[in-house]
Amino acid sequence: MGEQNEKPALVFLHYFGGSSQSWKWVAQLLSDRYQCILIDQPGFGTEPALATPSIQSFAGHIAEQLQSLNITGYTLIGHSMGGKIAMQMAVDDQRAEFDRVKRLILIAPSPPSTERMPKEEQLRMLIHPDREQAETTVKNGTIKSLAAEQHDLAVYTQMIVEETTWRWWIKEGINHSIADAVRELQIPITLIASKDDPAVTYQMTTEDAIPNLPLHTKMISTEGIGHLFPLEDADWTAAQISAIESTV
Repeated sequence: MGEQNEKPALVFLHYFGGSSQSWKWVAQLLSDRYQCILIDQPGFGTEPALATPSIQSFAGHIAEQLQSLNITGYTLIGHSMGGKIAMQMAVDDQRAEFDRVKRLILIAPSPPSTERMPKEEQLRMLIHPDREQAETTVKNGTIKSLAAEQHDLAVYTQMIVEETTWRWWIKEGINHSIADAVRELQIPITLIASKDDPAVTYQMTTEDAIPNLPLHTKMISTEGIGHLFPLEDADWTAAQISAIESTV
């Protein structure tokens, strides 16, 4: 992956409870035209946890991974938690004048301010790892029925998240605001949201995300998809990414 590749690079950051493999169906649809880099964030998938997780340390860790792979110019695509980490990466990149992050695509992102998760939902999700709770989280977060492979992956990737990392995001990560810095971003940004998202609701997107993003941010809205875009409708998600990439 570290070798030169003439295809435009797309870097994918997964949702909380997911892994790099959550993107594999989307990547399969795009890999003929793009170099798709699927990243396990620290404590997820096969990536070891950080000693002290934070929005900043996640962003720095992933940026270092990409640099080691010689991925120096790319579109950064972040889903849910991955959206917030992607925003921090873009902020860091702009401040350092690296010009590595060329475009930001945010899919149902955790808002750059704080994410409004009901207290009872936080308490439920802190029961981890627990298969019954993982099944409930997948069911609560989706509108479309998942195929067996996608469903099993969604449950499995939740179960293997490192415990300190899991608790950090629910208790601290969602409450850490990076809004002031994010509003200063100058790169092209597109936010994709579903009006039927039961986790990062459309109200949260319009009230907490959009006002804390730059004025030039473009928004794409849809219906009939829940929170797990890459698993519920890989075809539609890939088509939106391709269309965004085709714009100047």
